[in-house]
Amino acid sequence: MPRLPTSGLLPRPQASAIAAPPRRLAVAEVARIVYVAKMPPRSEIDPIRCAVAEELSRRDLLDRSARLGLAAMITSALSTVGPLAFSEPALAAVSQTDATLQAFFDTIIPGRRVSLTEAGNPIDPQAIAGVDREPGAVEADSLLIAHNAKIGFDTLAPPFLADLAAKAAPQGGPFLLLDYDHREAACLAGLDFNNPDRLLWEAAAAIPFTAFCAAANVVNATRANSVGLRVMGHPGAAPNGYRNYSYRRRLAQERTRTGSLR
Repeated sequence: MPRLPTSGLLPRPQASAIAAPPRRLAVAEVARIVYVAKMPPRSEIDPIRCAVAEELSRRDLLDRSARLGLAAMITSALSTVGPLAFSEPALAAVSQTDATLQAFFDTIIPGRRVSLTEAGNPIDPQAIAGVDREPGAVEADSLLIAHNAKIGFDTLAPPFLADLAAKAAPQGGPFLLLDYDHREAACLAGLDFNNPDRLLWEAAAAIPFTAFCAAANVVNATRANSVGLRVMGHPGAAPNGYRNYSYRRRLAQERTRTGSLR
């Protein structure tokens, strides 16, 4: 499945921010779901495949998260959790919970290594694997959405992190300490149809897509103030329409009895 190429809209990152060649998930497909309007044409296409993106697409996660909404998707996952979701945090989570969540979000939509999110919140130095030279889900502050009380993921996080740790163990240790390839393998195991807790993983994976592709943390988001929209090349909010996408003429003159254009 093709993934979004690196964007020419961003200023060239400094050498210290580049750890490896670009390796981005299929956020272009997500953008076409989140935003109904067509995306602007891109001059250069460099399709790259990634197993996690392919698995998420195969499971129709992106379509369902767009239709149901993130909160509804998490609520659906909560119904399958049972008592574990309300266990004592020390029994179900690790000491660096937020860092581990950031590492998971970076596996879904990888990004460059930075120390702060676009909102100015701190990023754990071990969270971002650095396999892409452009902003990713962590820089778009997926963690801020994860802790939003209206979303409800804080209740879902302990059982998800417990299963994440279980899937990371065969890969060589705590998820946070793994390199990108082993993190990817752990995520594929979590998203496997044979995993009875896969719905937890789908709900967790919807968070970085919501932060990055829908710019959910930014009011009136545009590519000028949202790293996700900038990477995708989407112009974002336009209360007065898009000047370059107008037919430049009025298409309908008549009105219905209620005043709507025909």
